[in-house]
Amino acid sequence: MNKVITAVVIILALLVGGYFGYQAHETKKEKELLEQRVAQEKADNERAAAEARQRSEAAAEAARLADVKAKQEAEANQREIARLRAEQAAAETARRNAEEQVRAAAVERERLTREKEQAIGEARRIAEQREREALAAEEARKATLEKLAAAEAARREAADREAARFAALQAQQELERQQAQATVAKARVEYESRAIYNTDYKRRSHYNLAIDMKNADADAPAGNK
Repeated sequence: MNKVITAVVIILALLVGGYFGYQAHETKKEKELLEQRVAQEKADNERAAAEARQRSEAAAEAARLADVKAKQEAEANQREIARLRAEQAAAETARRNAEEQVRAAAVERERLTREKEQAIGEARRIAEQREREALAAEEARKATLEKLAAAEAARREAADREAARFAALQAQQELERQQAQATVAKARVEYESRAIYNTDYKRRSHYNLAIDMKNADADAPAGNK
């Protein structure tokens, strides 16, 4: 009976030892599996962390590049906006200058038009004045020619009258000269017939001269006395 109990005890001890050995083996196996799982999870976590870091770094780089690109695009946009604004300002300035030039040209055109109209009016006035002056000058010339013609006619008439008077005067003078010659000849005849004494020569000479002058006055025409 003791052998049976001992055998039972031994069997139970073997069973218990086997059970605990199995449990220990299973526990070890589970521990190893757990350690492997933990190592795997750690590796996975590390790999995931590395990938996450890579993704984060890639994302950061992408964000940096995107930020750089955005800044470059913003700067380019600012430059383009500045260029467009400068072009707009230049276009506005050019437009204002063009409008000012158009206004100045219009003012200049109006001024030139007024000056042209004034010049035309002045030229017309001067032409009309010169025409009036020419007509007046022509009338004055005609009047002067008429006066000259009248003066020439009067001069010719006066010259004719003077010539006629001079001819009549010459004829009268010739007649008087002939009469004077006749008188002188007559007086010489009378002188030659007179007796002249030497002692009374000077007194007789004066007496005879007086007689000759009286005879000449008596013989002269009435118009010459």
